[in-house]
Amino acid sequence: MRHKPRMGNDLRQQQAVTQLIQRGKQDEAWRKIRAHLTLAPYDGWFLHEAARLARRAGDVDTAQRYYQRALTLSPQDAGLLNGLGLTHYDAGRFAEAEQHYRAALQAHDRYAACHNNYAILLHKQHRYSAALHQYRHAMRIQPDYTEARYGMSTLLAHMGQLQEAESQMQRVMHERNGDRRCQNALGMVQLQQGNFAAGWRNYQARYATDNPERFFTLPELPIRYWQGEDLVGMTLLVRTEQGLGDEIQFCRFLSRVKSEKHAGKVIMIGNAALRPLMASLKDVDSYLIREDKHQALPQADYWCSLLDLPQHFLNSPQPFNADVPYLSGAPEYQAKWPIAGTGKKIGIVWKGSSAHKNDSQRSLSHLSELATLFSVPDTHWVSLQKGAGEEEVNHFPHLQPLGAQFTDYQDTAAVISQLDLVIGVDTSVIHLAGALGKPCWVMLPAWARDWRWLENREDTPWYPQMRLFARGQDEEWSTVVARIKQALQQQ
Repeated sequence: MRHKPRMGNDLRQQQAVTQLIQRGKQDEAWRKIRAHLTLAPYDGWFLHEAARLARRAGDVDTAQRYYQRALTLSPQDAGLLNGLGLTHYDAGRFAEAEQHYRAALQAHDRYAACHNNYAILLHKQHRYSAALHQYRHAMRIQPDYTEARYGMSTLLAHMGQLQEAESQMQRVMHERNGDRRCQNALGMVQLQQGNFAAGWRNYQARYATDNPERFFTLPELPIRYWQGEDLVGMTLLVRTEQGLGDEIQFCRFLSRVKSEKHAGKVIMIGNAALRPLMASLKDVDSYLIREDKHQALPQADYWCSLLDLPQHFLNSPQPFNADVPYLSGAPEYQAKWPIAGTGKKIGIVWKGSSAHKNDSQRSLSHLSELATLFSVPDTHWVSLQKGAGEEEVNHFPHLQPLGAQFTDYQDTAAVISQLDLVIGVDTSVIHLAGALGKPCWVMLPAWARDWRWLENREDTPWYPQMRLFARGQDEEWSTVVARIKQALQQQ
């Protein structure tokens, strides 16, 4: 979908610009393009290249101006319409992006790249069935379109079609040997299916430097990285990663480093918000703050990232180390948080962090979606919500609004320790309840469900006292809430 080169001097200039771009000399290419457009401001080929370079540099507004000028020359040019759609997508103007993708496809229905771009947009908007249709259309036109195959595989995973997702990812891995982005996605799909040996191994690609979508970058430490060796008398440094829930869930493996790998000392580097709570963690000799960039690196023989620990205990009798509780709240904190009222004491949390990429799927729109539960006889409800949504409790004066007053996770743990049950969406509070050994009912989204809950289960091997209430793909949250209400009434 490129403008055809013209003959003569223009052709030589076009070839020169193309060669500069291919050699990574964008600045020189820009100078040639601008010089030419000064003399010929409506040269379609140069306008298109200017738009492409501007978008690649992140200058969306400039790219749009060049695309729009080029479109005055060729209003039905599918390549220009697709490019303009991409700039709107980059700017978060999804309605405008869709409008231009559709116009491009109307001009040229067999434009595989545009079908792929449209699928990416629909996927981003959680319009999964429509996105799958566009991905499959792109693959029919161009069966070797590996990028579309990868996008389709991640969409299938979000739709819960894990076997086909894995099959497509394996094919991408074959076509693009060593594709770390796909390897990471494959690892999560395998973990969700319970294939832990392959899953944990492939999940290591989450921090590979050649993974453009890596979750984080491993720090360069002057210590050997632990690969499961015996640690008799040695010191292991474990650095946490990702979110608070990840640290709460996987810190359980630190005790096994001593009991099964015979480490003499275990040092943990974790989140400041969890430091008081982690004081209760058995077999951790020292807890340092990850956010403190000026602290001296402690002496250690090996180090490891937290979520790489589980793979080294796969052959243990209890690979999930599901002995709970493995964390505990400080007793003196409970006096700060008396639970008023009578009946079954139930804590609720209905929103996660809005920064989470799947928050729109996992969180409830408003506390009112749980309102029908509050009528269950002999129950007393306590809000554990901190941050986004905490003010919504003001609409329900019979709820005890404690979450907004919490200052750290010891406060949260102190309240949970006094409850009979915790109900909520997939957040760190749910993992805290699980780690404290408290009965907990988790509301799971219909789409893009996290790998750690596995597939087709109403329980979880991570927390034996936990029960999963999954939303069906044709259901609203109200259906899940109705099932929870029925379960409460049957107790």
